Amino acid sequence: MENNAEIEAWDIHTHRTKLVEEASKRLGIDIIKTKVKDATIYNEESCEKFDKILLDVPCLGIGVLKRKPDIKWQRKKEDIEEISKVQLQILEVCSKYLKAKGELVYSTCSILKEENENIIRKFLDKNPNFSIEEIELPKASKNEKNYFESFLSNGFLQVYQNEKTDGFFICKMIKK
Repeated sequence: MENNAEIEAWDIHTHRTKLVEEASKRLGIDIIKTKVKDATIYNEESCEKFDKILLDVPCLGIGVLKRKPDIKWQRKKEDIEEISKVQLQILEVCSKYLKAKGELVYSTCSILKEENENIIRKFLDKNPNFSIEEIELPKASKNEKNYFESFLSNGFLQVYQNEKTDGFFICKMIKK
């Protein structure tokens, strides 16, 4: 974007918006405007306002266990249902902020189907005006294999924890 556009970065927590402000200032980026905002609550002013939306939704963090092993002691089976409701609600609400032909990327640092593929399937069942768009990965050099290519399936990029990366999920959708 070469620092030539407008980005709104929302988070429900003030300290996280401060981190974004500090990072963007350090990097010399002045197009990011932060807002403390609850993405589960619909705001009419944002209806069909955005060309692109990245939803890095709250998740159980199961994909980052190697860096945060204490997560496994803090989670209960009931947490999956609770967080899944929040994730779907954020996706439902924020999808209304996307313009026609806009792109929405849903992302978590989780590897659980309930937080990822199941959320996308439920959303698409209720929103036929959205479709999954294949994720285009950067091209690997001539002598190199693209590491993430093998993790693409049905339009989803699902990477499990391994020696090179944390576990995460990405799905890109287009609004018709």
